[in-house]
Amino acid sequence: MKAIEALSALDATAAPLSRIGIRYLVEKMRQAQVFILPDAGTLLDRSKPAPEVPGLTFTPTFPVMALEYAMPQDKSRHTPGYTDAPSSRRIALAWRWTNDLPTELSRCAPPITGDGVVIASIAYLDDHKMWMPMATAAHLPFDDEWMAPTMTPFKAAALAAGQMTKAQVNARSRAYGYVPILPEALFGIISTVGGAAATDHLAADLMDEINAYIDLCCALSCRNVESIRHPAAEKLNRARARQGKMPLKDFHVLKLAGTDASGSSAGGGGGSASRRAHLRRGHIRQLRHLGEGRLTWVNATMVGGKGFIDKAYRL
Repeated sequence: MKAIEALSALDATAAPLSRIGIRYLVEKMRQAQVFILPDAGTLLDRSKPAPEVPGLTFTPTFPVMALEYAMPQDKSRHTPGYTDAPSSRRIALAWRWTNDLPTELSRCAPPITGDGVVIASIAYLDDHKMWMPMATAAHLPFDDEWMAPTMTPFKAAALAAGQMTKAQVNARSRAYGYVPILPEALFGIISTVGGAAATDHLAADLMDEINAYIDLCCALSCRNVESIRHPAAEKLNRARARQGKMPLKDFHVLKLAGTDASGSSAGGGGGSASRRAHLRRGHIRQLRHLGEGRLTWVNATMVGGKGFIDKAYRL
């Protein structure tokens, strides 16, 4: 709620095109279903490549989703020259692309084509004590393939700084386009570092929020994970309304089948239940009994064990 109020307050001072972009984001935030993620937005092991799931896995569960998480200093790794500004609170705002970008903004970048999800990054800038969206959002198409890795100056710098691992750098990834949100800021980046380098800087700004969204989508696609909605307190919202404040939003948590409130596996005993909870990655299975070439996708699944709630269950 504070982020919505803070961004709305920028309307009076923002540059003309950026004002339009901020209004566009604020309206999306008002529509969003809120998910509270663990620190750094981490649900999966980020030291390993993301599971290569089908593109439709990234379809938003709701028309607009706001993934909120803290970025404590001890879990925040900066890449010099790219992610220098400290930001202790973050929001990944995601929505299905509906070609509703204001005309003034759509003129500032190549047209977005194809069905996909848009992921915007909104950060609380600690040094300035203010919320600010990044210059662009990312458009992740559903029908694109996973691509072979390419080394970029940002990836090299992130690897050297410990923000990325060799496994991540060498992993296949999905391409995404850019949706202008703050055109004046975007033009400033391009004029300062050049067009090719600007792409690297934009990727650096969006990386954490894209990773958080991919983590959530992978978790929600698991067969034994469900999203549970927790409504905001009606009494508290009535009191806020009388004070002229915005109502609090409902929020969502993930529930893992087969665990109790302590995070222990319901079955108990040894075997896989005694291991730390982990994601068993999705994979292609051959259905040989149905004939040669018959394939099916087997969803990823969370395998139980103690410790899962603290790391991934509590969204």
